Amino acid sequence: MEACWELGDTTVRDVHEFLAQRLDLAYTTIMTTMTRLAAKNLLRRDTTGLAHRYRPALSRDDYARSTVTNVVDWLVNAFPEPAMNYFVKVLDDGGDQETVEALRQKIDRLRDQEA
Repeated sequence: MEACWELGDTTVRDVHEFLAQRLDLAYTTIMTTMTRLAAKNLLRRDTTGLAHRYRPALSRDDYARSTVTNVVDWLVNAFPEPAMNYFVKVLDDGGDQETVEALRQKIDRLRDQEA
């Protein structure tokens, strides 16, 4: 995905050349990976030309936001107490005071709604 975000509209060959600067990966490995990413709707594939062209289906920021949301949702649902304790510890260990105050206000609003 990093290569596709960097290159934009690209081919498997372009990604292979881009990654070959740092990694020794087979062309077929990259082709398989890009095909799978397209199947998962992370890449869009244009098959109209001789070489299939790929482009990211979402931005790096949107992908990061979605991934973080999914992971945090899973953690909070599966392990609510340790997850919340961790978030409180992170805020306690150096959280931005504006963020802490905003969270307090949100918690107070939720408590008021429950009352």
